[in-house]
Amino acid sequence: MLLSPEKNFGVEFWDKLYDAKDRNSETYVTVVAVVQQETLQELAWEVEFDEAYDVRGLVSFSETGLPNEKMMNYFVGQEVRVIIKGIDKKKNLVACTRREVVEQYRERILRMVEEGQQIEACVTFVTDIWVGLDLGGGVLVDLDRKRAGTSRSIPLNAIYHEGQRVKVTIEKIDRDSGMISVSPVDPWQEIRYARGDKVLGEVVHLGEKNIFVAIRAGIVGIAPYPANGKSPGIGDRFKFKVNEYDPDKKSLSLGYFDPEIIRARKKNREYRKKHGRNQSIKADK
Repeated sequence: MLLSPEKNFGVEFWDKLYDAKDRNSETYVTVVAVVQQETLQELAWEVEFDEAYDVRGLVSFSETGLPNEKMMNYFVGQEVRVIIKGIDKKKNLVACTRREVVEQYRERILRMVEEGQQIEACVTFVTDIWVGLDLGGGVLVDLDRKRAGTSRSIPLNAIYHEGQRVKVTIEKIDRDSGMISVSPVDPWQEIRYARGDKVLGEVVHLGEKNIFVAIRAGIVGIAPYPANGKSPGIGDRFKFKVNEYDPDKKSLSLGYFDPEIIRARKKNREYRKKHGRNQSIKADK
């Protein structure tokens, strides 16, 4: 008897899982929750597979490849690569490891890079005090605010966002321990702005009294809210005037550039100049 399409699909899916397990090949899954597993006696990721949402995968903390349990929450909703280690078809349960994937890529990176070399990393998570960078294959490096190279007045999430590509410099490598230390390439030293320069910026964060504006990757300035009372939105783009730029302090002060206001001020100056001259002539007479 032929199988129904649903049952046939289920057989094909399980065959793929068993094949991936036998081959020890990588599989993409999505982290949907951090749960406490009594059988594992530690926290675990609950993951789902694109082709079968009713099949539950588990990645225990010790198999996440992360340095601490707190980081597990940052990956909820993200796609990660895992290797299938065990399958319980009756319970729709699949045991996975991410640690082995990370270790493989860490070995590759350690063979390929040298201290002082610049590479591209991907922002994995951003918190108030930390930025997580993926050097490739899930090899994670976390940076605190100081190492992230930002001004104290600018929040990290105004500069970094999940999925962003950033250039970093390999500061130190310990091939015995597998440790890799990096620092972001400082974009503030690569460009200069003078007072009065006009720049196009994108609103990336809204503060209580000021807005934060990205001028280019890694360079975020501060501007006041518009005088007309209109509140800008995240992603809005405006033309700004540079009031002050200090690359050493990573400080950029901006003001809105409004041609109408500029023209009005010019007319006022011309008016005062003209009528001031007329008043002077009358006084002489």
